[in-house]
Amino acid sequence: MKLSDCIDNAAKQMDAAELVYGHGTDNSWDEAAWLVLHALGMPVTEEADLELTIEPSQLTVINQIIKQRIETRKPAAYLTGTAWFCGLPFHTMEGVIVPRSHIGGFLLDAGQPWINPNSVKRILDLCTGSGCIAVAAAMTFPDAKVDASDIDHLALTLAEKNIAEYDLDGRINLIKSNLYQNLSATYDLILSNPPYVPQAEIDHFPAEYQHEPAAAFDGGADGLDLVHIILKDAAGFLSDGGHIVVEVGESWTTLEQAYPKIPFNWLETGVEDSGLFIMDKSELERYF
Repeated sequence: MKLSDCIDNAAKQMDAAELVYGHGTDNSWDEAAWLVLHALGMPVTEEADLELTIEPSQLTVINQIIKQRIETRKPAAYLTGTAWFCGLPFHTMEGVIVPRSHIGGFLLDAGQPWINPNSVKRILDLCTGSGCIAVAAAMTFPDAKVDASDIDHLALTLAEKNIAEYDLDGRINLIKSNLYQNLSATYDLILSNPPYVPQAEIDHFPAEYQHEPAAAFDGGADGLDLVHIILKDAAGFLSDGGHIVVEVGESWTTLEQAYPKIPFNWLETGVEDSGLFIMDKSELERYF
């Protein structure tokens, strides 16, 4: 059997099982390729030889991981131990939300045209989770120091591992903090992908998402409990001319309804309802 046939067969099984994606892929074929290549010990980020002949022993290993994906409904990122963000691989761990955020596109563009990359010397990644945003930010802005904060001990443990993987221990400082509680510095750029899902929606998540910690999604009754605090206090942690970028996903309409007089600057991400906005310090001081 050829590698292409293995991937096609796996994708068909996954389609038949009606799996849900969104942890690094958005379709069955891409995720099947990811799982098959992982099972074969082949690089996922390189173009594979689809004509490669797969031995029976290899096919057994492939079938095992596809079966596990279907039967457990666990995200592929948990099964492989890896997820990609900004084109970079990150370690994953059950109990910590899988690395992903629309902030990735903002970082790939180095914040332009909204900010001058050369002016960014200190960054805060608020609610860092796996540390993927902090690492990508440190690599995007090589002259910047980064503080990465989270309230969850397990998340900080994983973030520490990911930071060490990229030898960024000297530039990224991990802080255990409930939002701004244990922070005192001022920043040129604050990045935040906080919990922003309304509580009532979490119980109706697809099984794949229910494998992730509910606390990483829980934004209270309207999804914006933490976002209100983040915005109210942000100006005090920004340098003059500094900016904050926040992801609120589908809760963007609720946010606009909560602050009808505020002209939010919504960033184009190519994804509907990504809910990513940017504000500078002067706007925060004016409206909050």
